[in-house]
Amino acid sequence: MVALLLSSRFLRFCCIGGLGFIIYSAATYAGVGLGLPSLYAVIPGIIIALAVCYKAHHAFTFRKEGKISLRGWYKFLIANGVGSVINYGCYAIVLLMWPTIPLIIPLAVGSGMALIANYILSARYVFR
Repeated sequence: MVALLLSSRFLRFCCIGGLGFIIYSAATYAGVGLGLPSLYAVIPGIIIALAVCYKAHHAFTFRKEGKISLRGWYKFLIANGVGSVINYGCYAIVLLMWPTIPLIIPLAVGSGMALIANYILSARYVFR
């Protein structure tokens, strides 16, 4: 199992994405707990998760050596900006259609829908 994980870039990407999802969800729940509306609380969660995931994808997923570059960070933000729009759009649609649904469901739907776009753009644009 560990050998499969380490040999598959997509599975490594998904593992780091899972870590990002935990960070994103925790930050969103914290924002809601501090009184922010759900549609606003999600934004800091996205930004914090992006920062952590960039470093992890650089080292683990795409196995790049050396220091993280500012140019690479900008490329990651641009690429994942597309995924973030998909993520936020799906999150908002689910939340607005079913306002009493547990918050974890729109968080998961948005993240899942953004996964493919984020992977393709990261592999072909950011870390090529």
